[in-house]
Amino acid sequence: MPTASRLASDRAPLVVALHGCTQTASDFAAGTRFDSVAERVGAYVVYPEQNLGNNPNRCWNWYLKQHQRRDAGEPAQILSLVNDIVARHPIDRDRIFVAGLSAGGALAAILAEQAPDVFAAVGIMAGVALHASHDVPSAFNAMRGRIARGDLDALIADAAARASDYGRIRVSIWTGKRDRLVVPENAHVLSEQFRALLGVADDGDHQSLDGNDVARYRDASGRVRVETWTIGEMAHAWSGGSFRGSHTYPRGPRASDEMMAFFLDG
Repeated sequence: MPTASRLASDRAPLVVALHGCTQTASDFAAGTRFDSVAERVGAYVVYPEQNLGNNPNRCWNWYLKQHQRRDAGEPAQILSLVNDIVARHPIDRDRIFVAGLSAGGALAAILAEQAPDVFAAVGIMAGVALHASHDVPSAFNAMRGRIARGDLDALIADAAARASDYGRIRVSIWTGKRDRLVVPENAHVLSEQFRALLGVADDGDHQSLDGNDVARYRDASGRVRVETWTIGEMAHAWSGGSFRGSHTYPRGPRASDEMMAFFLDG
């Protein structure tokens, strides 16, 4: 069952926060501190939780084709949950966001690609390239950076043709430079994929912040549509998280704060 934080305001933003493998909703909430971040801006947060019967490690099944479409599997379930929350709470439909770590980051990327009419922005931490797998072996290959780049082009082009509108969605992609579980190549490919979907040029603004690399890519109007954060000393974790939760790197930039600011800047 999802765990929701009620952080009331009229017509409030909503963040869908997706945990990683071995995590629970409460664990992810404690580690990311999304509740306290959202409380400052009057947002709602919902933490869907994977059922052990669906995956013994509580991983979202992002790597199977039946979970890579908006009208099937886990994406359909998440979208149904969003519709239910919007029906019961004063949510601003123009400010619905999704964020996740690892398996949750991979599912968040799928939701952003498949439902840009629902989500205004996405935050992806240690996520895997879109459509880079179809089973467990191909999932591990993708996580290790063995991504068949040519095979993805047709899938992305097909998604762009089917999607209702990529004109508004914005994308924040994070990776740890020392991540050996989901290597940084995935973040690079995700950036390329979303820039292609959004029609954003490849010449971004690059800067170094305390040993971390940040790149921002703007559309023709000058609006930042895609940003990437590469955290220099981080492995597989949530940057700037709390030790109260698992898979966190407290010394890094506070991703929850940065993502929320990015989400609301739209």
